[in-house]
Amino acid sequence: MPKPKTDAPKFEAALESLEEIVGAMENGELPLDQLIERYEEGMRLVKICQEKLAEAEQKIEIVTRAAEASAAVPKADGPALF
Repeated sequence: MPKPKTDAPKFEAALESLEEIVGAMENGELPLDQLIERYEEGMRLVKICQEKLAEAEQKIEIVTRAAEASAAVPKADGPALF
């Protein structure tokens, strides 16, 4: 089943945009109204990055648990120890 499309950018694109915003804000040449707009956009991108990182962390935990569970279960096709 295909995943639903979202309008949220991928993590790397969001992070790159966020870095550009930080650079523009640190430059100190933006007028106040543009500075506020960029700050709002930056906060939206921070939220997207945090959500993407949380999703990745959950996937890693699931894969790790599955790997640990399969390693803990003895295989039935090995020689009998009795």
